[in-house]
Amino acid sequence: MINDTKPFLYNYLHLIVGNAGFAIISFINLFLMVRILSPAGYGSYVLFISVASSIAVLTLWTSSSIVRFGREEFATEGSVKKTFWANYGILLPAFVFCLLLVFLFRVRLSDYIGISQNACLLLFVYILFSNLVSSVPIAFQAMGKIKHFSYLSLIFSGSFLVVLIVIYLKSLPVSIEMVIALLIFANLLAVAIGLWLLRKDIIPICFSKDWIKRCFSYSWPYTFGGVSQIVSQNFGQIVIGLFMTGSFVGIYNVAFLLQGYLIMIPMLSIGLMFPLMTSLVVTGEKTRIERYSRVYAPQIGFFWALFISVFLLFAPEIFLLFGPDYVAASLPFAILLVGITFRIFTTINSPILVSYGLTKHAVSVSIVMGAILLGLYFLLIPKLGISGAAIASTVVFIFGAVAYSFILLKWLRINDYRNYLWVFPAIIAFVGFILIDSLLLRLLFLVVMMAISLLVAKKSAVFNLESLAILDSIDMPFSVRRTIRQVYSVLL
Repeated sequence: MINDTKPFLYNYLHLIVGNAGFAIISFINLFLMVRILSPAGYGSYVLFISVASSIAVLTLWTSSSIVRFGREEFATEGSVKKTFWANYGILLPAFVFCLLLVFLFRVRLSDYIGISQNACLLLFVYILFSNLVSSVPIAFQAMGKIKHFSYLSLIFSGSFLVVLIVIYLKSLPVSIEMVIALLIFANLLAVAIGLWLLRKDIIPICFSKDWIKRCFSYSWPYTFGGVSQIVSQNFGQIVIGLFMTGSFVGIYNVAFLLQGYLIMIPMLSIGLMFPLMTSLVVTGEKTRIERYSRVYAPQIGFFWALFISVFLLFAPEIFLLFGPDYVAASLPFAILLVGITFRIFTTINSPILVSYGLTKHAVSVSIVMGAILLGLYFLLIPKLGISGAAIASTVVFIFGAVAYSFILLKWLRINDYRNYLWVFPAIIAFVGFILIDSLLLRLLFLVVMMAISLLVAKKSAVFNLESLAILDSIDMPFSVRRTIRQVYSVLL
């Protein structure tokens, strides 16, 4: 059996460094784009990405099978070629359908997005390369090559950054179509390098009927979950575009992207926790899974809430960086942050549900979430504008977290509802954001709130010696292990 626990720390550090770098570069890219394009122009760019991503859902539902069966194939045969090419054998009809869809509706899409009809064909090119940008790193994840999995995204974001810097510094006139073409070029570069690194593990091309059947049987439920994910990520902007001007699409998207960069931090754990939980399920170690949910989940939720509190209280100052037009995004951003504070528990529980084969239950929740979210978008956006979109997302994030906990309790007898109490710092910070205008007073409020929160945590039983048991099963330098124990002892 592949040991996933020993290298956990080093792999997680690679994920943190790679994805933190990606988030930082993406933030700079976002900053440069809103400076290069007007709010209306940036809104058109956002609509292009939202429409392309919504169509791309038809091509992204097989990715989990690459991890599941690619890992098995690599362990037994030393490659992932059967799984990798089975993925594209399944998706070939979907790519053809996407091309036809873009071609047939190019006139309407052109008018809605605000680009030429010929440029609409870039939608399909973007869909193709975005799929490869997703599948190649997942193949590295299946093989346990976490370094490649972690750092490949830096190639994409870094190459796009270089081009944007040149445009910004030289004040070059650039159209929306040109920015989209540059984005696709960055995708192409990342795909080319990724495939070159992966070449020995996927060549020669191999289509196995048995492997295609296995991957399809495992993946098809994700077609429904993928729709929900696309609705949550893109339909807010699409519905805003129906009822409001393109400028508001751009303003809301900045808020949505920033909360997305933040939630990316805990979501890194899924890349490691999925195979780890799978190993624990296979070996029948349910006790360790229960400890993860009972002991570590509330601690993760608490520290996550403290982290989010900083961004909540200083949201207005963050959006001033993008220019006065984007300060209006601070309230939707704060509302979204409340949502992702609860969403941490969905992230924590997701690997458990998938490892126990409760995929259909999780997908059912995703379908309901997507339906509720879509309904709330059409209900709230016309009345409350971009704040309505943020409220809709937050309501659905909280619903998803509670629904996942219900599945854990009903099918696995794991009760984690009490963990939700530990998000209280973020709720208090949101109240401070609403009530306090002064930057100095908000800073003082943050210091006092964090001190009280840490004192409450110390007086409670949420931090205990049982939490340190996992340290002995993870490879790490002695000095790091000792430092963790010393820091942790402050809260005991």
